[in-house]
Amino acid sequence: MNTRKTYETGWSSWARWAAANGHRVHKPTVETIRHWLACLYWEGKKPSTLRTYLAAVAHRLSERRGPNPARHPRVRLLLSGLARDAAECGTTTRQAQGLRWEHILLIEAAAYVPRRNQPGGRLETPEQARRRAYMDIALAAVGHNGALRCSELLALTWNDIEFPDDGAGLATIWIRRSKTDQGGKGAAVAISEFAAQALVRLRPEGFDPDARIFGFSPSTARRRLKTAALAADIDPAGISTHSLRVGMAQDLAAAGTGTIGLMLAGRWDTTETAAQYARRLQALHTPAAQYLKDHLPARTDEPEFGETGRPTPTTAAPQAA
Repeated sequence: MNTRKTYETGWSSWARWAAANGHRVHKPTVETIRHWLACLYWEGKKPSTLRTYLAAVAHRLSERRGPNPARHPRVRLLLSGLARDAAECGTTTRQAQGLRWEHILLIEAAAYVPRRNQPGGRLETPEQARRRAYMDIALAAVGHNGALRCSELLALTWNDIEFPDDGAGLATIWIRRSKTDQGGKGAAVAISEFAAQALVRLRPEGFDPDARIFGFSPSTARRRLKTAALAADIDPAGISTHSLRVGMAQDLAAAGTGTIGLMLAGRWDTTETAAQYARRLQALHTPAAQYLKDHLPARTDEPEFGETGRPTPTTAAPQAA
């Protein structure tokens, strides 16, 4: 679901609930907003959905004068409490599988091999495979390098790309509007020479500067990424259009980028949101993880059983300090 439609759904949910319960749609109180969110939660809505719906209501109410009840600290406090309750009940936000740079290179290596678009279907010609590969490689590389949301990636036009004058080096892309940029200020981000060259190969002769580079829907983008991942022997189960953004965040975290740097790169509003994208990766780089790798190796052969019928230890148990 794109951002505009999601916001419309959130506002519609609020408007229906307020009207059905005798509340003023355009002049709610803080407690009314809290009551609405609580009702949605007990109906089964996830905290991530509640945050999106609340953002939609806050945006619409910002058009009026005066304090915005949807942005009151008590409302944020309620959301935090609902998120904790969901976590205790085993409901956590499922993060998309990251497509890191190593995966982008695997996708590139497999992209030019002709494929069948369905089992038993006609095999691509070398020319068809080349054109499809150009699109898949550019989609993956640009989305990853720019840590782009799906809506940002699919909205790019050729006018939004500033290539280096000498044809080598980093290029710049202009994001005209994004989820967290309600004022429409835009943002400029760099992409690698690899991604820039992928765009150059994809760009047709006599192109329309205002034409979209990736002229397809979010569902088509997701399908292309999953298919490209499968061809590169990458498990496609957790792949989505968000995987490129997650992969870039993980690459930056692995390179030592701090939370503030992640927040700026991904254009997140808070450091907390940025940190959660790298939390799984960071778990593998803690002192505890290093200890597990160095001192508790996996058993590589079958255990030997002594006279008692118990397995004989092959290594000494770790000694207490």
